[in-house]
Amino acid sequence: MPQFKKKAKELRILDPKTAQNLSIFLGSFRLPYEEIRDIVLEVDEERLSESLIQNLIKNLPEQKELSALAELKGEYEELVESEQFGIVMSSVKLLRPRLNGILFKLTFEEQVNNIRPEIMNVTFACEEVKKSEGFSRLLELVLLVGNYMNAGSRNAQTFGFNLSFLCKLRDTKSIAQNTTLLHFLAEKCEEMHPEILRFPDELEHVESASK
Repeated sequence: MPQFKKKAKELRILDPKTAQNLSIFLGSFRLPYEEIRDIVLEVDEERLSESLIQNLIKNLPEQKELSALAELKGEYEELVESEQFGIVMSSVKLLRPRLNGILFKLTFEEQVNNIRPEIMNVTFACEEVKKSEGFSRLLELVLLVGNYMNAGSRNAQTFGFNLSFLCKLRDTKSIAQNTTLLHFLAEKCEEMHPEILRFPDELEHVESASK
């Protein structure tokens, strides 16, 4: 009696490289496709692992391929395993953003710990800036001089200014072009309010926080 050789399944949507990478991934984790889908849908932290999510993000077909595979749902048994997996995962809405969000959640604590010294520096620096009497008085002086210079204009007698204006102090020059507003303020502080010039001593963490 003649024996008929079973016809090998052929790829319908995925390219060979993508299918091979998916097959390697599925062979490494050895989980039912539906279980992987449910882990992602439920964000099951008991079964989730950083390695699983990273590999999914790395090996997952593009959304247009997943959408094309979803159209072949009725031919599931006729497809190769990698494309069967694609059909199962295509039912998860916003799959790639969801995976990226899960990975961020899984790695958040580690990332925070890695930058904790920088976070503390910025926190301390903000507190120092808020509490510095010298810096506060310097800002008052800048506002006073600015209002004096703008006398008669629509900007006269303003109640505050954008902090980015401080960067322009060295660019604002006198009519003779031989000094800047920054130099003028420094000279006046030195003559009349030398204690203001000690404000950097109150901002111990600002330099490290700015890096």
